[in-house]
Amino acid sequence: MPGRDPLRLRRDGGTSQDHPRDRPPPDGSEARGTGLLVPRAPGLEAIRDRSELRAPDLRVEGGTVVPLDDGRLIFEVGFVDVVGDRIAAVGPIGDRPAARPRRVIDATGSVVLPGLVDAHTHLFQVAARGLGDGLALAEWLRTHMIPLALALRRREMVALTELAALHALRSGTVAAVNHHYGGLREPEDALAVAGAMERVGLAGAVARMMVGERTAAADEFGLPAANFGYTNAQEIELTTQAIRAKADGPVAIWPGPANVAYCSDEILLAGADLARRYGVRWHTHAAEDAFAVEVTRRFQDGRRTLGVLEDLGVLDHDATLAHAVWLDDAEMELAAARLPHLVHNPLSNAYLGSGTMRLIELRSRGVRLAAGSDGCAVAGQDMFAVARFGALLQRVAATDAAVISVGDMVKLITGGGARALGSGSGTLATGEPADLIVVDTSSLHHSPVNDPLASVGWFATGADVSTVIVRGAPVLDEGSITTVDEAEVRAKGLEAARAVMARL
Repeated sequence: MPGRDPLRLRRDGGTSQDHPRDRPPPDGSEARGTGLLVPRAPGLEAIRDRSELRAPDLRVEGGTVVPLDDGRLIFEVGFVDVVGDRIAAVGPIGDRPAARPRRVIDATGSVVLPGLVDAHTHLFQVAARGLGDGLALAEWLRTHMIPLALALRRREMVALTELAALHALRSGTVAAVNHHYGGLREPEDALAVAGAMERVGLAGAVARMMVGERTAAADEFGLPAANFGYTNAQEIELTTQAIRAKADGPVAIWPGPANVAYCSDEILLAGADLARRYGVRWHTHAAEDAFAVEVTRRFQDGRRTLGVLEDLGVLDHDATLAHAVWLDDAEMELAAARLPHLVHNPLSNAYLGSGTMRLIELRSRGVRLAAGSDGCAVAGQDMFAVARFGALLQRVAATDAAVISVGDMVKLITGGGARALGSGSGTLATGEPADLIVVDTSSLHHSPVNDPLASVGWFATGADVSTVIVRGAPVLDEGSITTVDEAEVRAKGLEAARAVMARL
C-alpha cells in the first residue's frame, strides 16, 4: 500500500489503554511482571532500516492479512515474516523483503490473524462435557465439577489437559489461562498440568486454584468439606513452590484464588502478593452470578466484589478477573480507575443462566477486557464461537445492533487476551510475538467473502483453522499437529475421562 512501511517497528506494542507494564520496554529488556517473559527480538533495528536483513525463518503469504493493530489496515494479499519467535515484517505481498525465507506457508484463500487467546478456562473439565444442562452455577459445581475435580488423579488430569489443549490449538487458540483445580495435592500437580499444555504446544498460564480454609461464605455455596483440604498457610506454600519451580517456559504458574465470594481475605491477599513478588499475574472468579454477589455482601459488610478487592489493595493491573457479570456503576468506575483485566465468558454465562456482562458500558469507560471460553464442559474451546455469541448477546441486551461489531469481539479474543497474559499486544506487527493463525475461508460457508474480519467473526469455526504458529513454531501445520501424536492424545484423554467418570 503506497505511503506505508510494512516493516514499521511498533515500540509501544499496544493501545492507548495499555498499562505501561503491558508494553514491551523501549530498551530491549525483558517485559517483566507479566507472567510471561517476552524478550525483545535481536536485530529489529536492522530490520527497521532494511539493512543487514536476516532471511526469515518462516513466511506466511498469499492470504488476506488482518493485523488488528491500531491502523485498521487489511492487506488483501499480504505476508507475515517470522524471525525466531518474533514477527519481523508485515505488509502487502509486493513489499516482501528480497531475502528468501527458509519456509513458506501458502495462505491463498485464507485470512491470516493474530493467534486467539482464551483468558479463562478449566481444561480438565473436558471430562464432563455436556453434563449439568439446565443447572445454575452453584448446583452445577456441587453436582458435577467439584466431584470430578476431587476424583482426579495426576495421570488423568494430564491426559485430559492434553485433550482439551489439542482442541484449543486446532481451534486457533495459541494461549490460555487454565484456572486449574482438579486433583491439586502437591506442587508437582500444577507443574504436570503446565507440562501437558506445553507438550501439545499451547502457551499461557496455569492459575493454580487456591482455596484454603473453609469460610462461612463457602457454606452458603454448599461446597463439600473435601474441597478444603489445606490450611491457608499450606495453600500459600504449595502455590509458592509451584511458581518457583516454573520460572520460565511458554506456560507460567499463577496464583489463582478460587472465588472472591468465598475465599478468605488471607487467600486473596496472598494471591496478589505472590503475583507481585514473582512477576506474574493472578486470577480469580469475580461476580459471576447474582448469588455470588449476594453472598459477598452478606459476609463482607455489605461490600460488593470489586469493593472487597479495592479495600484489600489488590485491585490493579496484575488482577485478571473472570466473569465480572454483576458489577454496579461504582464497580465499573473502579475497574476503569484500577485497570484490572475483566474476562468476559458469554457462552458459559448463558449456559448457566448467570447473566450478561455490561460489556458495552465497560468498554465506554476504557476498562480492559478479554474473553474466555470457560467452556470445556459447556461449549468447548472454540473462541470464534465465543466472539460470535458475545457480539449477539450484547446486541440483544441493548436491543441495538450498532453497539458492538463482531470485529470488536475478535479483538477481545486476540489483543485483549494477549494483554491479560502480558504477552504482547496480540496484533500482527513488527516486533510482536509470532503468534498467528491461518483461517481457511475458501469453503462454502464463507462464500463469498465480502469483509474478511466479518467473515471470520460471523462464520468461522475452529475447524476452519489450518495453521497455528506459536512463538514462531507451527504447531498446527497445514492441518497436521506437529507436537504430539494426535490419535494417542485423543485415546488417552478419552480413557482418562471414562475412568474418572466411572468413579463418581
